[in-house]
Amino acid sequence: MTEHSEVVIGRAGADHVTVRVLGLMYPGSEDYWDGNWLLSPISARLGAFTADIGAGLRIDELRTFRRGLERIDRELRGEAVLESMEQWITLTVVCQPNGSLVVTGVLDDEPATGNRLTFTIPGLDQSDIPTMVGALATIETTYPVRGRP
Repeated sequence: MTEHSEVVIGRAGADHVTVRVLGLMYPGSEDYWDGNWLLSPISARLGAFTADIGAGLRIDELRTFRRGLERIDRELRGEAVLESMEQWITLTVVCQPNGSLVVTGVLDDEPATGNRLTFTIPGLDQSDIPTMVGALATIETTYPVRGRP
C-alpha cells in the first residue's frame, strides 16, 4: 500500500499551498535523476484564487526546503526556498527579526507556456515552521532520496 503525504504551507481555512505526494513517478528506478521524481500535485487557496496543478516535484527539492525551514526555526533568521526543476512552483519563506514569516511564490500550471500566479501567504510566524518540517520529514521518510547526483 502506498502512503500519501502532504505538506501545507499556510494554514487550513486561510491562504495556503498544499503539495500532496501520491508516490514515485518512476518506482522501478534507483538512480538519482529518475528515481527521485514524485507524483506531487499542488493545490492552492490564495485570496479569491484556487489552483490545482498536476505537478511533479523531486524528493531532493523538498529536502532542501525542509533543511531551509529547519535553519530558520533554529536561528530565527534566513530563508527557505522550494524551487522545482520543472518550474511548477517557486516558494520562498523569509524570517523577519520579529519571527514573522514572509511567504511569497509563483505557481505555473504549464511551465513556460501556461498561466502564472504570483502570491503571498500572510499571517505566518515561526510557530508554523514545525508543522511544515514534520510533514516534509514524513515525506522524506516514506520516499528517501535515491542515488547520488
